[in-house]
Amino acid sequence: MRGPALGAASNLSQGSQPDVIRLARRLGVTDFRDGMAWRRVEQRPGVFDFTTPRTGYPRLLLRTDADVGVVLNWGNPIYEGGDTPTSPEGIRAFGSLAGALVSAFPEIDNLEIGNEFNGTNFVRGPIARMSPLERARAYVPLLREAAIEARLENPDIRIIGGSTHSLPAGYLWEVLEAGGAPFLDALAIHPYTTPAEQLVRQVEVLRRHPLARDLPLEVTEFGHPDPRRAAAHFVRNYCQMGLAGVTRAIWYPMNRRDDGMVPLFTPDGRVTPAGRAYRLIAARMEDRPLSDASTDAVTYGCLYGEDVLVLWGAPRDVSIGDDVQVFSANGRPTSPPYRLDRDEPLIFTREGGDISNEIELGAHGILADSFDHYGYPRGDETQGPADPFERFARRGGELHPLLTRPGQETGGVPWFPYRAPNGMNPARLSADSLVPAGTDDDPVEILHRYVAETDQVLDLAASFAAAARSADGIRVRVTRGEEILADIVDREPIELAMNAVELAAGQTLDIAVGPNLTPRGDVTRYRITLSKS
Repeated sequence: MRGPALGAASNLSQGSQPDVIRLARRLGVTDFRDGMAWRRVEQRPGVFDFTTPRTGYPRLLLRTDADVGVVLNWGNPIYEGGDTPTSPEGIRAFGSLAGALVSAFPEIDNLEIGNEFNGTNFVRGPIARMSPLERARAYVPLLREAAIEARLENPDIRIIGGSTHSLPAGYLWEVLEAGGAPFLDALAIHPYTTPAEQLVRQVEVLRRHPLARDLPLEVTEFGHPDPRRAAAHFVRNYCQMGLAGVTRAIWYPMNRRDDGMVPLFTPDGRVTPAGRAYRLIAARMEDRPLSDASTDAVTYGCLYGEDVLVLWGAPRDVSIGDDVQVFSANGRPTSPPYRLDRDEPLIFTREGGDISNEIELGAHGILADSFDHYGYPRGDETQGPADPFERFARRGGELHPLLTRPGQETGGVPWFPYRAPNGMNPARLSADSLVPAGTDDDPVEILHRYVAETDQVLDLAASFAAAARSADGIRVRVTRGEEILADIVDREPIELAMNAVELAAGQTLDIAVGPNLTPRGDVTRYRITLSKS
């Protein structure tokens, strides 16, 4: 594995921005992802104009020897009234656009067919009213026609598709099964709804389909709205993308879009925290040999070459050798004492390499963590791999397995892999959220069960926060065997802290979340951690 190729999402297609390219190159951006508005290129059938600032910008980028990728989107009012094409004529016209673009700019690296087609923000007309899998099937003719026409002009052009918001494996599988696979050089995802620490696991679910197993995977958008967290988000995601086999990572946005996302630099040229992280990654991590540096399930990290180590995870002290330097995610030196954090990674460097032997982590004492140990059972398996928690749906005293679902396999479900029981909609579980179901007299609870392997004493820390739209809150119950340790109903966030809980070998500790009177709106953020007392 190697650190993914790094790039940024520009918006030169939105108008002339003479300073943007200069600022980007000064920062070190060499791979640009931008769009092309069909309606601006083709205002009369079959007549294409790539000479305006908004349509001719690839020429400016190519003069700098940059890699350029263009997103082709829809629609055009001269075809189907501007709706996303569904007719043979409209689909052929879209293919002609792809061919004309590659003919005008034969040096571009790739075409990305569509943008977040699995949602409704970038489609119009009948396709916007389709179910997710219907929309996946409707995408394939557009992909096929664009790929054929583009490759007639340049057989080496890379065709990227899928281009989904989030990581909806069910939707992407349908694109591949409906005939999209032969026309793709890579799948593209925008994993905004996937925590960095869950990305490797979710990509593994995507790869379970034989048609997705070997397709290159690119993240053509990721970003963050909070300037205080953007750099850490960048570094953590870049690490996990590499471990997931992602070959290209595009930060969104490169320059300001007025949509709240943190750009790499401001209009007056100031480098943002995200831009500082970009510069650090480009200098220290991009295209370098990569290996997994995690030491256990609650620690995350990447080793780049032998001299750059990125670590974060369960809080604990860190000791380093005398010649090791330590940086924050924005590239600034940090001072001791050093301590791991769940959100803020530390970057360790050592001239001369062999840094792994220069870092020592203290103990964390965690026995089970609902987020870090979350996993996706395969097939009919009922539990995730190496998970100290047994996770079930419980109804009427009976336990029902939480099976892996691929994500967006139907409407009204998450756009990423999750777990759910059969026939108990909307009950489901992900790494950081859960949804109970049923009613107060017939509840479907989401249950985390810990079984003590030996006599032990542990501490329980847990948090549950039902969504603001919850009708009447949730019910949280903690039991040791048949003994009730807590039984709380609340619409407000619930925090549990139980110290020195004694368990005999084989005894169970259950943490169950159910509805109050109704499950309406009960999407609940949660985390459960058991530690040695």
